[in-house]
Amino acid sequence: MLERWAQLASDERSEAFLAALRERLQHQSQVPPLPSGWHSESAMLAADGFEYGGDFFVADMVGDALQMVLVDACGHGPSAVPDAVQFAGALGALVLALPPEDVMSAANTYLLRRGRPDGFTTAVQLSVRFSTGGYRICTAGHPPVMRWCATAAEWIVDNARGTALGVTECPAMLITEGVLAPGEALMFYTDGVVEARGTDIGDGILMLRDLAREAVADGFVGAPGRILTDLTRGEDDRAVLILRRDPA
Repeated sequence: MLERWAQLASDERSEAFLAALRERLQHQSQVPPLPSGWHSESAMLAADGFEYGGDFFVADMVGDALQMVLVDACGHGPSAVPDAVQFAGALGALVLALPPEDVMSAANTYLLRRGRPDGFTTAVQLSVRFSTGGYRICTAGHPPVMRWCATAAEWIVDNARGTALGVTECPAMLITEGVLAPGEALMFYTDGVVEARGTDIGDGILMLRDLAREAVADGFVGAPGRILTDLTRGEDDRAVLILRRDPA
């Protein structure tokens, strides 16, 4: 009986510890206040059996630009939280300390130096300058970003995925540059939104595009949450973030 009580106490301490880490990670996953005419909104849904896992993002203002990295760390559930918290702290420091074009390479070096065989991570980095709407997207093993084209009233799928971080010293990271016009938006999401066992990721991307089009039909406010509501909770954590620019 004493051993059982000790085990229960240990489980409670572990749960409290993970809850504190989860709260810290959620607190870090915040976009800072944006200039007038710009808005961001995100929603997250954890895998079955745990309230939060390895999906997170870091974001900060550097001059006239927003620097943001959305991450899907390998694994989900309790084991993913401590690693995600540690990586989020390191990534936040890199965003502030380095030029945007060096952040992803430095993040890759960090993961390689940890020496974990299962430590690979998919990520997508956004740099957007508010004065012009010009943006730069760097994708490393992550599902393609989607851009809302106001004139076509459709989500346009961006480039392919590249190589995940933490796998090789020189991962293939694909870069897209463009200008976000008034009335347009960018949508970022993690693997769990479009991947499921036994299904093709291409089909998942097309499904998300259709769901997202319906989700913004009556406006963008609340769209990330509506998208995740229409998805069945599964084996991986899920996150959606939309950055939009007001119409002229």
